[in-house]
Amino acid sequence: MVRRLTRRRGSFASGEGPQGEPLDAAAISVPLGEEGHAADLARIAEPALASALEAIPSPAFVVRFPATILHGNVRGRTLFANEKDRVIALLRGPASPLKGPVRFPIGSAPDHAVVVIQDPEGDARTRLAAVTQRWGLTPRQSAVLALVAQGDSNRSVAVRLGCSEKTVELHVSALLAKTHRANRSQLVAGFWTDLA
Repeated sequence: MVRRLTRRRGSFASGEGPQGEPLDAAAISVPLGEEGHAADLARIAEPALASALEAIPSPAFVVRFPATILHGNVRGRTLFANEKDRVIALLRGPASPLKGPVRFPIGSAPDHAVVVIQDPEGDARTRLAAVTQRWGLTPRQSAVLALVAQGDSNRSVAVRLGCSEKTVELHVSALLAKTHRANRSQLVAGFWTDLA
C-alpha cells in the first residue's frame, strides 16, 4: 500500500508532498550517519535550531560560555530586551533543575549549551488561560483558581480579591464541581498537570 502525504499548516497529511509532488512512504530513505549528508545537515541546521527553540514555551538561548548569547527564541529575546541584567545574571549563575536556568550541553562542545530560563509566573499565566477556557470558568472563578494554585488559603484569597471568605468557599466548591475534582489538592494538581 502506498501512502501519500501532503503538507498542511506545517505538517504532512494524506495527499501530496511539500511541492505538490506525490510521496511514496516506502521510497523515503533515512540516511542516518551516512557520509555525504553533511552539506544537507549544515544547510538546515540553523533553521531547524530556530524552529526547535521556538517550540520551547519558556525563554531559551543558545549560549557560548561564559555568557555570549548566540541565538534566542522570541520569548528569550523579549525577556532580554526587558530585563537584560537579569538574563545575564541568570546565564552566568549556576544551573538548577528546580529554579533558575536549565542547561542542555550541545554535543561535544562543553562551552556551548541551550539554556532554558524557567518562568513559573509566565507558565502559571499560560496555564490559567488554558484551563479557564477548557474548564469553562467565569472570570471570578479564574481569579480564585490563580490564587489557590499558588497555595493561598481561602482567607488570603478573600483578602486579595476583596470579598468574604464564604464567597471564596463557594467559588472553590464551584471549581471542584466544574473540574470533577474531589478536593483542593486535586484541583491544584489538575491545574499544574492538565495538558495546556
